[in-house]
Amino acid sequence: MVNQKKHYQTTDLDDILDLMQKEVRKSEDDYNALIQVALNSSSGALIIKNDHIFEANSVILNLLGFTKSEFVGHKENEVSFITNDRKHKDSFKLLQQRELDSFEVIKGFYKKNGDILWAKTKIIALRNPDKQLIGHISIVDTLNQNYTENLGIDTLNTIAKSILGKEDIYDIAWDIAFHIATYLDTNDCVIYVLDETSQNLEQIAAYTNKSQGKKNILNKITIPLGQGIVGSVAKSGISEVIHDTSKDVRYIIDDDIRLSEITVPIKRDGKIIGIIDAEHERKNYFNRHQIRTLESIASLVALQLKSALNLRKLKEAQDRNIDLLEKLEKQNTELQEYAHVVSHDLKSPLRSISALATWIKLDNYDHFGDTSLQYFADLESTLETMENLISNILEYSSIRIDDQKIDTFVDLHKLVEELIRVMYRPENISIQILNRLPKVKGDSIKFQQLFQNLLSNSIKFNNKELGIITIDVKQRPSFYEFSVKDNGIGIEEKYFNKIFKIFQSLKYDKTSTGVGLSIVKKIVEIYKGEIWVESEIEKGTTFFFTIKK
Repeated sequence: MVNQKKHYQTTDLDDILDLMQKEVRKSEDDYNALIQVALNSSSGALIIKNDHIFEANSVILNLLGFTKSEFVGHKENEVSFITNDRKHKDSFKLLQQRELDSFEVIKGFYKKNGDILWAKTKIIALRNPDKQLIGHISIVDTLNQNYTENLGIDTLNTIAKSILGKEDIYDIAWDIAFHIATYLDTNDCVIYVLDETSQNLEQIAAYTNKSQGKKNILNKITIPLGQGIVGSVAKSGISEVIHDTSKDVRYIIDDDIRLSEITVPIKRDGKIIGIIDAEHERKNYFNRHQIRTLESIASLVALQLKSALNLRKLKEAQDRNIDLLEKLEKQNTELQEYAHVVSHDLKSPLRSISALATWIKLDNYDHFGDTSLQYFADLESTLETMENLISNILEYSSIRIDDQKIDTFVDLHKLVEELIRVMYRPENISIQILNRLPKVKGDSIKFQQLFQNLLSNSIKFNNKELGIITIDVKQRPSFYEFSVKDNGIGIEEKYFNKIFKIFQSLKYDKTSTGVGLSIVKKIVEIYKGEIWVESEIEKGTTFFFTIKK
């Protein structure tokens, strides 16, 4: 047997393993020899049997701050955790299969004061005479204080490389969640973004049971700003570590109950844009080093996450605009079709009424007095006004950009000259073109409608013995400015905006439907122009409008 008081002054794990092998060769009892070498080494040592701590030396007890009675008997996973669980499981399987006798891992040990002791740990197999694994020895070699900082720096570098050049907010968030979960050695890390409109925090990535290993969140939740631990951190902008969530009334149960939580805000330009939130099943799991690392990660990813968030908003707005344009296009088509149907359906009975009234008047002309005949005249005038109104509504609804004609040049001078020649005007009204009108791109029919309505308006509302209408144009750097001026009755300034709205007529006239100027405005706007009016009562009115060159 090995002298139990013998103490091996070395902290090198390989040296300790060599000493163990030498002592085992001297002894007939491999099991006892290994245990005695471990317990008498200058490194911390634990003897694990059936997943429980069977024995511990004074070195590890002093490092962790426990007495033997407080420590021995606990499950191994109650006093420590693995930073790379997969590597540990794979290596332990080889230990059971006798393909390995030992391996090294990085472990964190819970100290009595709540801190974490990081240690390079040698796992050495304990076997019975039949070479079956009955337990293991953990030789603990503490790491220097820079270990956790170095681990955080590695994670920062990994995340920086991972998200470099990415623009999709979900890709960025999933990478962040995965690498933080790996760094923290927890199977839970959720990335939230703040919706500024609803003031809710939305889960956009969740490395947890909710994702089931895929980039898809099951039962996604939203958390209002100020509610829960996540909402509180988003409101305060201050990171928090919760050592026991069972004692925090703010804790929100999502998929599973976990006793430790670390929550860090992601800020850009002083504003919260998101949250990093991770949980662990054990109490007192997270520490101040981890929160500093997560705050560094939050600062690192904030700019790119903000840019991706803006890009997502832009895409959503573009998608909404596309949907809106498609709906508007459909509505315009339906409106145009409806206008044609209504026009036909309304005009037919109007013409029937007109015909019936005419027949009644002719058949009974000698029996009607002057009053009755005036009623018939008023009826005919009203029917004519209604038919004009229907025609104008159809004309207004039909005004659209025709892409096939938009590149055609229209000679406005010739168009207006021909319009003046053919349109009706009283003998006391003169129309003059002061300067040659330009050629512009567009649809000749629309320009004809534009000038015809303005000229008709000037003729209709001119009460002078000699009515004068002038048409002029001025060249501006990027557009033409046209004017149609008359010396008619004028318009009060308070009505300047009203006259361009459909069905707004300021003076009753049997031929006035209140649609003409709204048609003019619609055509001008189709060609990216503006229209306005200047007028004085009894002195006249000038309509100005612009057309892009």
